[in-house]
Amino acid sequence: MILLSALLAGNESVAETRDFEAMAKGVSEEVPAAAPVRFLGSVRFGKDKDIGQFELGNGLRIILLEDHSAPVLSYQTWYGVGSRFEKRGKTGIAHLFEHLMFKGTENYPHDVFDRIFEEAGAQVNAATWLDWTFYFENLPAGQLELAARLEADRMVRLVLNQAQLDSERDVVKNERRFRVDNDPDGIMDETLLAMVFPTHPYGMPTIGYMEDIDNLTLDDCLTFYRTYYSPGNATLVIVGDVGARESLVTVAKQYGSIPRVEIPPSNPAPEKVQTKAMEKTLKLPVASEKARMAWRAVPATDNDVHALDLANEVLFSNESSRVYRILVEDKGLASDVDGAMEAFRLDGLFVVDLVMNAGKKADEAVEVVLSEMERLAREGPTEVELARAKNHMEAAFQRSLASVGSRATQLGMYELTAGDFRGMFTFVDQIRSVTAADVKRMVGKLLVRDRVNIVYGKPGKNGR
Repeated sequence: MILLSALLAGNESVAETRDFEAMAKGVSEEVPAAAPVRFLGSVRFGKDKDIGQFELGNGLRIILLEDHSAPVLSYQTWYGVGSRFEKRGKTGIAHLFEHLMFKGTENYPHDVFDRIFEEAGAQVNAATWLDWTFYFENLPAGQLELAARLEADRMVRLVLNQAQLDSERDVVKNERRFRVDNDPDGIMDETLLAMVFPTHPYGMPTIGYMEDIDNLTLDDCLTFYRTYYSPGNATLVIVGDVGARESLVTVAKQYGSIPRVEIPPSNPAPEKVQTKAMEKTLKLPVASEKARMAWRAVPATDNDVHALDLANEVLFSNESSRVYRILVEDKGLASDVDGAMEAFRLDGLFVVDLVMNAGKKADEAVEVVLSEMERLAREGPTEVELARAKNHMEAAFQRSLASVGSRATQLGMYELTAGDFRGMFTFVDQIRSVTAADVKRMVGKLLVRDRVNIVYGKPGKNGR
């Protein structure tokens, strides 16, 4: 097992920084269409690797990690657009458009696009979330040019027509039926988000409301594409068995001549501070009662986010956590207890999920959760609990860096959500620096009764 200290050791590499600067200048001279290629900075990864960040003249950013430990590479394209950028009445367009991006281009029709990647041995997929949409190809070494050529092509030459839109609309509607309309957990999640964020776009479902999906037009999709799918709104993350200079030259040749498009700002007004607890009860096709609880928390850029991460570890995240032991092992009220601190670019969400044993009442379990949060706010975690929580979080983070694909995804996630991929390299130190007083303070400040939102799911016919 690779130690975290070995993976994340070091800060800026002075020698490598000079190399990257010279590399960027050389690429600018070799590929004039991309001029100027700017070097933005670097950070040490392990003992002998550096991650460099660059920017083409049209605003396209590139994060590069040269790693020859295995003959594979990950090529990821992250666009700074997700469901947060949608308007009410047009929900679901970011996710629908993710599907449409696989329909083919002027140069590579749908069947050709898929076949080329399949023949190259690539694993291809995409995902849409609140703040971003990303596309990835995990490929054998030597296929960098292929990925860059096809991704650059569909950035500007996507072919869209009504038949393609109608086809993918049906796919997305079926996905919504499966994940939300016919899934009690999906219904509860959607209801809870809307309660926590009644006016902010974070409260709208990424998959979209069914009526909105039905009403999206071809013009809506084309406008969305021309607005957000451009180099100035994209970050490439390239990790694996590639040469750094070769990668920059390849990217500059494929993307350098694509014009910059100005991206409209997205600055939605924040939600007002909640001062009264909210709850809803839904009749759902469930065998036993459920409850989902949520509090507005802090964004990914907030220094206190990790105190809430650790509070979740202490209370909910595994079988040694306080609330799990009480509800599952001691009282026998619940069959499952889980929690998560979800940090977004502009806000955050602390969520707790409870699944009751047959005949047990969810409101009794909710009271245990609230009481244990109050106790944690009064007393803080014990030294043993805090140390165990930190170890669990460090181990989970280490596992997230196991492959070139997962490393690339972590880099992209930090860049798009927290605003700087370098945040990944301070994660361990930040976790280790959190004190019991920090956890106590943040739980007492945010995770309180007056700020809770609760959705109960009780056995019965579907209904909201």
